[in-house]
Amino acid sequence: MPYCRLAEGCGNREETALLPYVLLLLFLVVSGFLLCERNPSRRKDAIYLGIASLGLILFAAFRGETVGIDYPMYQTYFEQMHREGWQFLTGPQNEYRMEFGFSFLNFAISRFTGDVHVFMAVAATILVLLAAIAIYRDCSIPWVGMFIFVSFHFFGNSMSFIRQSFAIGIFLFAIRYLKEKRFVPYLLIVLLAATFHKSILLLIPFYFLAQVPICWKTLAVYGTGTILIMAFFWPIFEFITQFVYQFYATEEGLYFLRGRDWQTAFIPVSLAVVALLLKGRLLRQNPQNGALVHLTVCTGLLFILTCQHYIFQRIGNIFFAGAIFLLPELLKGIRIEPAADEDLEQRRFQMRSERKQQMRERRKRKSVENWHRQYYYYSLGVTLFFGTLYYIWFLLQNRINLIPYVTFF
Repeated sequence: MPYCRLAEGCGNREETALLPYVLLLLFLVVSGFLLCERNPSRRKDAIYLGIASLGLILFAAFRGETVGIDYPMYQTYFEQMHREGWQFLTGPQNEYRMEFGFSFLNFAISRFTGDVHVFMAVAATILVLLAAIAIYRDCSIPWVGMFIFVSFHFFGNSMSFIRQSFAIGIFLFAIRYLKEKRFVPYLLIVLLAATFHKSILLLIPFYFLAQVPICWKTLAVYGTGTILIMAFFWPIFEFITQFVYQFYATEEGLYFLRGRDWQTAFIPVSLAVVALLLKGRLLRQNPQNGALVHLTVCTGLLFILTCQHYIFQRIGNIFFAGAIFLLPELLKGIRIEPAADEDLEQRRFQMRSERKQQMRERRKRKSVENWHRQYYYYSLGVTLFFGTLYYIWFLLQNRINLIPYVTFF
């Protein structure tokens, strides 16, 4: 178990610092299970997502300036936007002028206040609502989708990597059109997301790759591409940074070229393996799920590359967003099968008059239902267990200064 010793060496200070995050996740799990698992309905999903969103928004909005490694950078940017206004927005000093969605959001809020806490509160509200609406619209089991959003660090990242989190939040709405093979709305959403973080433009060529059926040839291409990137990374890097992303060629930017430990890649790679093993089931359930498998495989490969260079994790996080929909889809396939069996048996009963046969069929159906119910809760438990371990491990690494959690007041 890669995370079984994650608490080793942690003292009372670290355990106390983790407490707000643990309580937050516990609240999401308990409320989701109690409210949404029994007699699930869209109304219950909406109520749960509303309650969960409010909690997440308040948690992020009240955080202090030390929570999130990029908080000071965005604070400086916002305060400069407040002081200089339109001149800074359109001038060469604006380092994010090409990402004009983010620039304009700062500009709009800075016209009303120079308090960065207001900006962070507005940003948190938008980021959480983007995720909640996309999850309600497209996720098979919304409360599990919200659990993945938090435990797989999308929420935590949104308190530091604000620009990329905006891009990922917007991209969540494009996944439906990726699955439906509707290029125009997909393209428009990706272009909108790119106004917050231009790395999301990689998802445009990915659209065409995602239309290719997953088979051994596809996996061979993926694997070969990964090996080539690992082998020729430095020549590729030097060529690209001649034209763009020159920051990464500086001494400060070299931090992003260091490798991560293998634990960083464990969950994304494991999820990719699970997606490939259950690919047939996913495609039988819905042929459009092939797009989610593509996203997950790319995530796994990018996190393998992360073990060589951290910069690939920043890209991998974009593809990792597919997990918010993939895992609930896997669980849904287990949960809904008994209902389908029941409908089938009811149609059979209409054509039968033998009571003994009906009783045998009913017992058989009940046995299948019980097996699926047990299998579903086992799978749900595994998802919650590993998601929670991943969540705590990530926090203990404290790579983006999320702990200790403090408020600004």
